[in-house]
Amino acid sequence: MSNILLLLVAVVICATFSLRIFQGLDEMMGEQYWVIDTAQGDHGWYGMGLLPHVKKAAKEVVQAANTDADEKNNYIIYAQNGDFAGNSVYGICLGIPLIMYLIWLAFILGFPDRIDPYLLPRRIFTLTVIVMCSIIVNLFLMRIAADFARDPMSRIANVAGNHASLLFHNAGIWFAILFSALGTPNHSARETAAPDSRNWQTQANEKFNWMFVLLFAVTVLEVALVKNKLALPDAAVDYSVWIILVVIFMRMFGFSPRYWVKRGRGIGIMIAGTLVTLPIFYLLERATGTLGAGFASPILSKALGPENANIGLSLMVSIYLIFWMEFAAAIRMNGPSKSLSLGKQ
Repeated sequence: MSNILLLLVAVVICATFSLRIFQGLDEMMGEQYWVIDTAQGDHGWYGMGLLPHVKKAAKEVVQAANTDADEKNNYIIYAQNGDFAGNSVYGICLGIPLIMYLIWLAFILGFPDRIDPYLLPRRIFTLTVIVMCSIIVNLFLMRIAADFARDPMSRIANVAGNHASLLFHNAGIWFAILFSALGTPNHSARETAAPDSRNWQTQANEKFNWMFVLLFAVTVLEVALVKNKLALPDAAVDYSVWIILVVIFMRMFGFSPRYWVKRGRGIGIMIAGTLVTLPIFYLLERATGTLGAGFASPILSKALGPENANIGLSLMVSIYLIFWMEFAAAIRMNGPSKSLSLGKQ
């Protein structure tokens, strides 16, 4: 229990600290826009063309210039307060780094109880590579976003799925899962012979059948959520997370119901953890007035209209289902219960 609590506390602290960095960028802007400073260099780009030169400009000045008849005076808006950390959907923007740090700490480093002093330098090196890959990828993503944002009134993001903090942590999750799947943190010089694939007995048909059943189920669910304004209207971001959920679920709990029924503890942790998390963020929003839950949200209602007060619910549910599912695996509670295993013997 102490290890479980230590892992959870460490993940929450790391996720909160990293999100504070992005919140700091928002606070630096205050009530101003960051606009492209085209006076510096070729189109104002520097650092291998990945980031623009920006300067602050008062919102009323920018809006006045962008609505007059002379387009030569128009500003290109790069970002405004809220585009980086996304306080209006704090529950979502914190959930993604929670998943990333859980994977980094529990599955890459083996924190807190499986840290191997002999493998630790290699695992730290793997984490460093993951961080660098994430940063480089997101610099390119931000450059691409800025290149497409040529409409003077457009910004990098104004919805939950595209905040800079989410971009960085999504890339971190992707690279962490990739390196973990490749086995690089545990790579050993003593290699074993590759298995003879001619002797493999696959269950591919059953795996694919149930995968498509689950994909069909989450597709119907996502359509219903969008129709009832419980998800982002374009559905792409929400749906992608539900697809990731299906893949991770099958990896964690098996690929058919005959495996799922034996893993009630892990599935119970996943569902119960999510059901507890949602009201916590709901109460946090009511207590702070600035950190949005993403659903039943006065902040979203004020910004986007009362009909959009719940558009973050789909992402909230899918993200925290993934987090608690990964957490169950990190504390080794995703396997079959001992009573079922002994009964089978």
